[in-house]
Amino acid sequence: MNRRLPTTIKRLEVFLSYMEHQNMNHVAQALNVSSLSVYRSIHALEEDLECILFEKRGRSLVPLYSAHILYDQCLPALSDLARAIDNTQISAGMEPKRLRVGSVNSLTIDLVPHLLSAYKQRRPDVELEFHTGSNCDLIEQLKRSNLDVVMIYGDQRLEESTQHTALKLFDDKLSYSVAKTSTQPNQHDLPISKSYLKTQTFMTLTQGFGLRDTFDTVMAKLDGQIHIHSEFSSIFGLSFALKAGNYAALLPSRMSEVSEQIGLSFYPLADDLAESHGIYLLMNRASEHNPAIRALTAECRMYSLRWQTTPH
Repeated sequence: MNRRLPTTIKRLEVFLSYMEHQNMNHVAQALNVSSLSVYRSIHALEEDLECILFEKRGRSLVPLYSAHILYDQCLPALSDLARAIDNTQISAGMEPKRLRVGSVNSLTIDLVPHLLSAYKQRRPDVELEFHTGSNCDLIEQLKRSNLDVVMIYGDQRLEESTQHTALKLFDDKLSYSVAKTSTQPNQHDLPISKSYLKTQTFMTLTQGFGLRDTFDTVMAKLDGQIHIHSEFSSIFGLSFALKAGNYAALLPSRMSEVSEQIGLSFYPLADDLAESHGIYLLMNRASEHNPAIRALTAECRMYSLRWQTTPH
């Protein structure tokens, strides 16, 4: 490499953070520096590159086209650099003391508590740091190396990825769910049929969640005759909102294990409506030999085996 970088990695990291937050105070809090330091770093970056990246409007900096070009090019480059440093340390015998694990919210009911206990026994020297979010958010964070592994909804396409290693843990089935205080289906309505669903008003997750994709697949079988009242960005917010009236949702059958705590009833769907979605452990291929990740993979395999041999 004959050409030297005209700026520092630190200034590029500040720049990327500002592009994502668009707020000096938020960037300062995220990086644990002062707002003045953020401003000076961005100004120094412009001087290093000898071009203007932002237009100043009042106290705000508005990104120009040049800033968006730099952001799009630097984001994958710095992610690759972070991954290269991690892999170098692992190859030199340095094991990570912290593992950043992303998870869809519904897994905090069962799989996450299991891992917190079982992984600590297997690797007491490694701290698990959990982050929750939607499928799209978690995959994006994995690409940026902000997370080491993620546990998400997926299908066969994940297993065919050339960038990631995917381990299927189990199939997540959906159930018809209503608040215990709402009108319940009669016995002759079970299992829940198309005609019954067409009469209901639904609450669901927003686009970007794996569970929403499965919900849409079921709803497509109703020939568009559905009524969605509200959308939520949290499965728990959705669950508690069902108590506001006679609303319904399609939720993972696993959540019936805590039905009393969350005040919901769960009913099976008819065979022609039944849908399931795989739960996968996903990691970058370059990280699969990380000892801490291999230990997590082993624990997930154990959980998967127990799940497959237990009636649901």
